[in-house]
Amino acid sequence: TVFKRAVENSYMLKTQRSRQFLSDVHARFPTLCFSMRAFEDPQVARVGVSECVRHELLHEYPVLKDKEGEFVAQMKFTVLLLPSGSKKITGLALSQGNVKSTKEIKNEAVLEVLRRSMAAKKKKKKSKGESKEE
Repeated sequence: TVFKRAVENSYMLKTQRSRQFLSDVHARFPTLCFSMRAFEDPQVARVGVSECVRHELLHEYPVLKDKEGEFVAQMKFTVLLLPSGSKKITGLALSQGNVKSTKEIKNEAVLEVLRRSMAAKKKKKKSKGESKEE
């Protein structure tokens, strides 16, 4: 399981090990995700995680599972939402020809949104010779 610190929550933990664990998380992973393998002492990590999750100081990201013998793919990317449009700034390019799904989208409104280009539209610049005619 992967965890992330809930920055918006605060609570004074009861045990010394839990406080030690949370201060280590705060120092090493202030807003990043982490797993229990990142800690040297697994006993301190287990105690700290259990108390922090109980008091909602950590968010849990569960392991994804699917049917036995099936392949699972998960793709993530970062998008900037700008006034001029959306811009994908991280992640790999995905070739649509390599992906086949057993599911089909039938809602026409959703299909229309998916057909739109994600690329920002470039604005035409006026040359110096062109000016507003009065």
